[in-house]
Amino acid sequence: MSLRLRLALFIAVAIALALLVQGFLGYASFERLQLGNLERELDNYLRRVAAQTEMRRGIEDHLEHVDAGGRHPYLLGRPLRRLINPAPPGGIAHARLVQEGRVTREWGQFPEAVPLSDSPRARLEQNWLYKSLYLESGVYIQGALEASQVQNSLAGYRQTLVFTALVVSLLGALAAWMLSGPALRPLRHLLKATRRIADSGDLSLRVPPEGSGELLHLSQTFNQMLERLAAFRQREVEFTRHAAHELRTPLTAIRLQLDAYRQGLSTPEETLSVVQEEVERMTCLSESLLTLAREGRGQKVGLDLAQLALRAAGRWGLPYQGPGSLEISGDPILIEQALENLIQNTKKHAPGAPAGVDLESRAPYVVLRVWDEGPGMPKEAMERAFEPFYRAPGVRAPGHGLGLSVVARVAEAHGGKLVLLPNQPQGLRAELWLREPWPE
Repeated sequence: MSLRLRLALFIAVAIALALLVQGFLGYASFERLQLGNLERELDNYLRRVAAQTEMRRGIEDHLEHVDAGGRHPYLLGRPLRRLINPAPPGGIAHARLVQEGRVTREWGQFPEAVPLSDSPRARLEQNWLYKSLYLESGVYIQGALEASQVQNSLAGYRQTLVFTALVVSLLGALAAWMLSGPALRPLRHLLKATRRIADSGDLSLRVPPEGSGELLHLSQTFNQMLERLAAFRQREVEFTRHAAHELRTPLTAIRLQLDAYRQGLSTPEETLSVVQEEVERMTCLSESLLTLAREGRGQKVGLDLAQLALRAAGRWGLPYQGPGSLEISGDPILIEQALENLIQNTKKHAPGAPAGVDLESRAPYVVLRVWDEGPGMPKEAMERAFEPFYRAPGVRAPGHGLGLSVVARVAEAHGGKLVLLPNQPQGLRAELWLREPWPE
């Protein structure tokens, strides 16, 4: 099922539920109003019947106390009138007088569907609303009022409610289907682009930035993801090509040295020395490649950056300037490797020149700086120095061109950056900026 169809069905169901809830509340109010009006008519009817009954009983009691002839002077020769049924105008009502559980008098033809009941609460039985009115102990009047008109009104209300909910829901679904087409066009373009990319593997394709709100943001984010994937692929191709070239060199040297040893052209000591040197070279290269492959991701621990910098400067015989203690959170192995790479670059490219290690805090960063007063680096080389396997033109110093790339990745992993600046009066300053605290 497509997203467009699901959206239309969801809107239709939502409209139907809203109308049904509103209709149910309206129906309950309408039913209460209709039955309340009908019950008030039944109460008035019962009071009129009760008034007739009390008047008849009063006349009969009075006649029992007149002269011995049993005739009232003013009623001689006149029989008592028959009690009429005072039904409400436009309605059909019946009543009956019940004494000691026995019906003694009826007003109209009382419906058989209504059971004999002395309950003073109104009840609905088929098309009749009935209740009872007490006159005295064991004597009550039960009345019944036809409710077919009210029942028909309630049935018509229910039918109208269901029909309205169905029609409005279908119209809402149709409107949602028509309006969702243009709204979901950016999403369809996104799906087509992903299908083309999956089929062809071409990461140069882009999604047209259409729509607004979340769909526009989704298109832009997808294009950014494609740009990053394309950059990753390009970097992977270059990285693999350069890594294969760099690894082939020491392996070739080892093979040539072993061939020379088999032919008796080199001594075991010379062969062992060359093999050990090339193995160390491949070890350093592998460690750098591993750091780049991990993209500098490390494990967060607490460490004293000042002591780490002080020990590294001492191993290389460089002066240290900075606080005696500076606690941060970071990966000590990665930070130490980055600092070692900066110092090794200084020793390789500025041999014999004054150099040093500085540490300072610039909230929310800490800056670890390695400086020298050597020949420095051209501006063009500074702009490309972070690229893997990059070697500045004319540089004769040994290396793989991975040192500064590793340092830059370590800085990014710690929420910072690597900055190369010319030193004064000459030389180079390499600043490793680390954010504190560690970025989540």
